[in-house]
Amino acid sequence: MESVDFVPEQVWADLEYEIARAELEYADNLRAYRYKDGRGLEAYKHAERRGCCGSFETSTMVEGEKWIIGCNYGH
Repeated sequence: MESVDFVPEQVWADLEYEIARAELEYADNLRAYRYKDGRGLEAYKHAERRGCCGSFETSTMVEGEKWIIGCNYGH
């Protein structure tokens, strides 16, 4: 499975912001993939499947590229 090292730090910062804004408790399985080519989608789906409880997903634009970001929350 591909590493997520290619994901820009701003993507992770945007996800952390969305988690705080939505007041999601116990957020885990943080994940992101690049929308235009699906890079990181396999790792995204793997992280999503590991979660229990609630699931959160949204998107962000970083450096002109759309990213899908998400996490699981609650326990």
